[in-house]
Amino acid sequence: MTLLGALVLAGCSQGGPTPKATPGGTTGSDTASSPATGSAAAADQGCTGGLKGTEPGVVRITCDGTATIRVQAGGTGKDFHGGVCHSAGDVWSAAAGVIIDATGVHGAYTGPPVDSVAVNNTATGGKGTIQLALGGRHYFDLGNATMTLAAGGKGAHLEGTSEKLSDAPGAKITVDVSC
Repeated sequence: MTLLGALVLAGCSQGGPTPKATPGGTTGSDTASSPATGSAAAADQGCTGGLKGTEPGVVRITCDGTATIRVQAGGTGKDFHGGVCHSAGDVWSAAAGVIIDATGVHGAYTGPPVDSVAVNNTATGGKGTIQLALGGRHYFDLGNATMTLAAGGKGAHLEGTSEKLSDAPGAKITVDVSC
């Protein structure tokens, strides 16, 4: 769970740019990506929170995919559009949003909080990980969420409980992914 310790997700609710990612949901590169220019960049504002990808602390923007990720955490819910799903071998993941660096290695992020989500399966069958920034709160279930993967990796359903070090310990988290 080094990713969670090094990065905080902030994110997206509509379509926008996405660099290619590896099965774990990372690009394999620590450089930020800039959104496309023209009308695609203008439409991207809702997903990126107005970020261009060149701001200090912004590692990557993932907002131009076809996945829809519906989340519910405690009494708050949201539909994310523009997410991406990845699958390789036994590894499956989905994410939507802007990844920022909480450690300051890529500069200190000082922009506005933006919602985001990242989920993946674990080596234990039927289990998954949820990382969610929603309404200014961080929720996470690191490997104890129940996970049902749809045939062909075309979607997933996860249910978990936010861990004690998250902003809302004990909150029920539900995630539905359609790739």
